Amino acid sequence: MGNEQLQEKLDALQCHFTWDLGVIGHVEPAPVLQKLAVEIKHTPHQNQVALLGLQAYLYQQKGQKREALQSLEEAEEHLKQDESDAFSARSLVIYGNYAWIHYLQDSYTEAERYLDRIQELYPTPWDAVMIQYIQAQKGWSLLAIRARNGERARECFELALMLEPGNKHFQAGLGLALYASWIYFWYPDFAKKAIIQLERTVLEQPDNYRAKVFLARLLESLDEERSIGLIEESAEKSSDPEVLKGVALFWLPRLAERSIEILQRALQLDPCYHPLYQALAKCYKKQWLNAEKENKEKMLEAGIKVLEEVLQKCPDLDLVLVKLQLAELYGARDPSQEEQIYKELQKREDTLSLRYRQALCLYWGKFLLYKKNARVAAIAKFKDGYRIPLLTGERKECMQKLKQLSWPCQNSEGNAIYRFIQEADHQGPAEVARIDVD
Repeated sequence: MGNEQLQEKLDALQCHFTWDLGVIGHVEPAPVLQKLAVEIKHTPHQNQVALLGLQAYLYQQKGQKREALQSLEEAEEHLKQDESDAFSARSLVIYGNYAWIHYLQDSYTEAERYLDRIQELYPTPWDAVMIQYIQAQKGWSLLAIRARNGERARECFELALMLEPGNKHFQAGLGLALYASWIYFWYPDFAKKAIIQLERTVLEQPDNYRAKVFLARLLESLDEERSIGLIEESAEKSSDPEVLKGVALFWLPRLAERSIEILQRALQLDPCYHPLYQALAKCYKKQWLNAEKENKEKMLEAGIKVLEEVLQKCPDLDLVLVKLQLAELYGARDPSQEEQIYKELQKREDTLSLRYRQALCLYWGKFLLYKKNARVAAIAKFKDGYRIPLLTGERKECMQKLKQLSWPCQNSEGNAIYRFIQEADHQGPAEVARIDVD
């Protein structure tokens, strides 16, 4: 088989290498792999194969060929235990991944062998019986990468449910996808639909504590008693670090001490999971801001120590947001140390994702405004951050800062800021639709 013909056959497969998951050139694989390892460990069986296939794909992007093949071998072990109707679709995805990895490693004979295997087992890959299961595999994979993929994942699960309305796993996937869309876009309709789906999921899957934490967040302002009940149950029964992080962040506005207690327990279960350290630093920062004078230094030191620890434990991860958090805390003692971190990140701006550039603009802008009293320079940084058309909390805060800085100025400067925001908003939606990055 010629190389061009081989490429055409590979492009026609349904697998992680053909799904356009928005990873290449946009997402750093290492942090996603760390989160994915936690999800694989704690996930229910129905999406294990999809996640292991995604893990193999990400390892391949990092050039870790051996680890990529090991993930697929583990996925095959799960396939051997699979007696459901989804077996064909799951094996099709995994064999497709095998073919792609061997092709990218220049093992063309092995790639052809897996293509032949697929052809023997599934002469018509898009058999109507398999469409919904392939869509579900794609939906789970999109969700595992980031919340920004929620809308695409929703479309996958809705298509799967059109073909198999009673499948409780597809229903659960749709609930998680709607929640992901809600936390990204904040549309009320998404919240209402997510509540309906997640209520169904927690009834059908009482051990799905991720769904319970998400439902609790949605119910916070609607039914606080039920919301707290779901959170407490999840804290008591789950060992999933991501669930415990969600529980801790739920408690943070209410009782930081409770959040710290939960996060410390989570770190005992998984001491290398970096999002736990970021959440813990947020807790200490809140305590530091609210502490009496005699306790402020203690809380500040605790927050700094936590962030320094995660940077030491995860040297292979480019934890830009951790560095920004740490810079802010350093600045409470030595503003020059804070500014030095911003300058170091600025030097390698071209290597940062757009979201990280946006966050850098926000942190640096606040530093210039509050610690340097450099109002004009701060406005420029906030504009740079808002100009990046990603719907994030950082972008929203850049807008808030710009509006705060414009309202006392009943002059051309204030009007210019408002015109800038309007122009950026006018251009933003089209840009957001095209940019799929993290």
